[in-house]
Order: sequence, then C-alpha cells, then structure tokens
Amino acid sequence: MSDSARSPLSGCLILIAAVVMLAFLIGFSIWVPFRQAAEIEKFTRETPEPVPQESLEARETDARQLVERLEEFRSQLSDEKSEARIALGADDLNLAIALFEPLKELRGTFHVDEIRDGSLFIDICYQLNGRPRLAREGEDGPVTADPRYLVGTIEATPRLGKRELALEVKDLQVDGAEIPEGFMGHFSTLRIFEGSLDDPEVGPLMALLTRAAVEGDRLILARVPGDPVPGTVSDESFRAAGGKVAIFIGGAMLVFLILAGTVLFIGYKAQLRKIAQEVDTSGDDDDGRGR
Repeated sequence: MSDSARSPLSGCLILIAAVVMLAFLIGFSIWVPFRQAAEIEKFTRETPEPVPQESLEARETDARQLVERLEEFRSQLSDEKSEARIALGADDLNLAIALFEPLKELRGTFHVDEIRDGSLFIDICYQLNGRPRLAREGEDGPVTADPRYLVGTIEATPRLGKRELALEVKDLQVDGAEIPEGFMGHFSTLRIFEGSLDDPEVGPLMALLTRAAVEGDRLILARVPGDPVPGTVSDESFRAAGGKVAIFIGGAMLVFLILAGTVLFIGYKAQLRKIAQEVDTSGDDDDGRGR
C-alpha cells in the first residue's frame, strides 16, 4: 500500500473544517446576546424611572366603591346562565393596581394614562436584561446581566386567553429613541396577569371571562353565555425574535452536522478507492512476477 493511501491529509482537512464550523457556532452564540444588548441600550436606561402610583390613603371612598363593583361582578359570574359585565376606566385600573395584592408587581412599572380609540395607552418602566457579564460573588450562576429599563408609553389592546388577560402591543414610544422592528416582535404581548394564574381568587374568575374589549374610554370585561372559550395565551406569541435566533442556531448546527458527515463520507469513500487501487496494482505486480 502506498503512502498516498495512508495519507492523513484528508482526515486533517475534515478535522479543520469541523473545528472551524464549531468555532463559528460558538462565536455566533456568544455574539448574539451582546449584539442584542447593544441594540437594547440604544432605547433603554441604566436606572429606573417609576411611573405614578395611586395613593390609597387619599382615595378610601373610591377604593371601597371599586371593591363593591368587583364583588357585584363576581356575583354575576357565579350564575352561568346570565351575562356578566363590568366597565373599568383608566382611573379604576390604576386604583386596582394599588389596591390588590395579585397586581403588586405592576406598581411603579405600569400606569394607564388613558383609554381611547380602541386602545389603552400605558406608561411603563419595564425591566430588561442588559449586557451579559460574569457573575460577582453572591450572585446566582456563572453569568448574569445588569438590568436595563424600558421607559416609555405603549399602545395596547386587550387580548383574552383561557384564564388570562394579556395586552397585545400595537405601538411603543420612547423619548429620543427609535424602536427596532425585531424588538417589537419580541415585545408584542404583555402577560400582565401571568403571575396571577394560580391565585385562588383571580385565576378562577378570569377563567370565566369570554370577552375583553375597549369601548369608548372603558375596558370591558364580560362573560356571555354561549361564547366560545378563548384559547390559551402561549409564550410563542411574544418570543418570535428569540425563536428566530434559536431556529438559526439550530439550522446552523444541522448544516454543520450534514457538512461534517458529507466530508467524512467523501473522505472515507476516497480512502476505500485508494486502498482498492493499491490492492489491484499490488495483485497485478504479483501476477507479473509469478509469470
């Protein structure tokens, strides 16, 4: 057998190609979060700017009236054969945030400015993950990120899912900044009641709702007998951007495996052909010497 048949060149080329493609995938997966963080920094802040909060001390009468209206709505919902309906203005919603424990996470981050033209206009101070960094002593995990704060106004419409009221974001305005289209794809749905789904009071009541809409300057929540049960709000509705990145990385890995397998197969077949040629040549030489 000749040296060419045993040459390690083809194996080295396969290894080099595999290492280069693997390095590309690793580098890309590291580059993506830094690239996203750099874009997010263009329209977010390092420090929060809390939105206004209602003072319960100055609005005891309003708070009591709101509780009574909600209790009446709860009573209507208990009768499955009758229609139940409640209309809530911007003032009611802000008061509910200050009053009810299941909504405490919205305090200082979520304030309904007005309701008009079929939409809610909401001032937000929304926390996002910033640039990745190594965790310091006392922080969880090997890698973490400092928070960034999205301070602006969203225009949103109510979207009712099974046991969950969410907001579908139509527009986002931030002073002095332009919002990338890719980010809006990720920020398309806000699940403001996600943390309340397991609440023994809020969860069952939301499960009975069949309609959520804006009428005039009011948010209307209703249960109408005969209405179909809304579908469950899923994470897929607002993880489009992250999904695209995952699909790209997964596709790149698949391409890497296909190419690596193809190169290995071609190299293996080439080696077999060389060995076969050497065997044939060796056999011919032996026959010539025998004669």
